[in-house]
Amino acid sequence: MPNSKPFPSTEGDLNTYFKTSVDYLIANAVRLLISATNLADLPLLWDAWNTAYPLTQNPDTKTTTATANKNTARDNLKKLLRSIYADIPESVFTEKDRNTLGIPARSTTRTDAPVPTTKPIAKIDTNNRLEHTINFIDEDGSLAKPEGVRGCQIWIKIGAPAIDPSELAYIATDTQTPYLYKFDGKDAGKAAYYWLRWENTRGETGPWSDAVMATIIA
Repeated sequence: MPNSKPFPSTEGDLNTYFKTSVDYLIANAVRLLISATNLADLPLLWDAWNTAYPLTQNPDTKTTTATANKNTARDNLKKLLRSIYADIPESVFTEKDRNTLGIPARSTTRTDAPVPTTKPIAKIDTNNRLEHTINFIDEDGSLAKPEGVRGCQIWIKIGAPAIDPSELAYIATDTQTPYLYKFDGKDAGKAAYYWLRWENTRGETGPWSDAVMATIIA
């Protein structure tokens, strides 16, 4: 669950949520399979919050130290509640549990990764002899891979430009730029032509990149 959920954003509402959830979890601890350690810590951390929070609501007692103590108590109680919620099996939760604690049911529907619609842009570093360092980014300029993409397929043809993909030789599917490709001495001085395309987590591919040529330095 996201870090801010299921906790309310305002501290007044959060205080109410803490009281409701702590009382509910203690009352239903056996059914919800709450561990003995967590069950022992729960009232202690609630007491720490219940002591620190009111001091920050009164101008006469709201000090830097009081605020720091309140923040620590808040974070500790949130952390424990998240741990407790994560330990409760999905099969145990009732509708009342979810409504009281603000915990939605986990989705059981798997969202398929979309087919890539953009193409990579390649830049080849030829500084080292018999090596090409292949850098790639998305065509929108983003350093991150498109949504659902596992990696970038890298294909090559040495000698002359490829007219059709059937002329290409597959190198690798790289999950993180850059990719280092090493050549044999017999290829020194030749031109290498690269075609790239994105591959999603289901093995589906997007459009080919523009061809990029780089000389294999001897």
